[in-house]
Amino acid sequence: MTFFRHAAIPAMAVIVVLLAVPGDVLPAQTGGAREHPVFMWSVQGPASRAYILGSLHALKKVAYPLDARIEKAYRSCPQVLLEADPSVVDQDELRETMLRLGTYPDDMTLKKAVSPATYARLRKRVEAGKIDMDRFERFRPWLAAFSIATLELKRLGFSAQDGVDTHFYRKALSDGKRMIYLETAVRQMEMLSEASSGRDEDILRQALDELDMVEKYSDDMVRAWELGDARRMETLLKKSLEGFPGIEKKLFAERNKAWAERIGTLLTQEGDVFVVVGAGHLVGGDGLLEELRARKFTVVQQ
Repeated sequence: MTFFRHAAIPAMAVIVVLLAVPGDVLPAQTGGAREHPVFMWSVQGPASRAYILGSLHALKKVAYPLDARIEKAYRSCPQVLLEADPSVVDQDELRETMLRLGTYPDDMTLKKAVSPATYARLRKRVEAGKIDMDRFERFRPWLAAFSIATLELKRLGFSAQDGVDTHFYRKALSDGKRMIYLETAVRQMEMLSEASSGRDEDILRQALDELDMVEKYSDDMVRAWELGDARRMETLLKKSLEGFPGIEKKLFAERNKAWAERIGTLLTQEGDVFVVVGAGHLVGGDGLLEELRARKFTVVQQ
């Protein structure tokens, strides 16, 4: 499964709101109109500043070039912080982790593990993509969710290679910037497994729900990101995660708290840092920005 190589918490609807951002969705600014913000915030610390950009982990090429304010903030920072380092993924270790955590023993199947309704929804999506359902039978629900989300987003034209994380990862390598990472790819896979513990079917249902939402609300999502509309993005994320508090806590709230501690430490040290994390982590009362505000940092949208 080479898609693990490409992004921090790779292209998966269960984890983040994944959006295409076509440049022709929004009307052109008229003369004298107030410039809209972007989905990026500056955070001032005692020794340095961070620019925190909400990432869309999978995009279409038409999303580029990004807003000049984003690229300017990137250029001003000698350090770049991403969710995980895609260059050090040990494929053998990752494959072993996937098999250990994500597949059933011989006497169990996905069909036996989930409700007939959820299984039928998954089967409909799988067969629409002309994929053999047998491929999914040994998968636990979270791995089935990961796999169908990856396949569906690819079908819709999304690519992790065009995601914001990957864009700045490539740029930072080329520019010789110092790279910092919050997690490992193996740990991210473990979190997917842990998030579904006890309610295994939830993460699959949530993935299917969110894929429905991506198709239905794509224009609305595009506008929220393009206009830096954090309130609207929060509304869309809540709609996606409604009824799945365990997933929200494990994959968002707990990580946001840990990330705020790490970023807070960096802000006490020399050197500005350009931070790229999933857009869904920046909104809401448990979001990364609120965690930083609670630590008395000044947070300003750009």
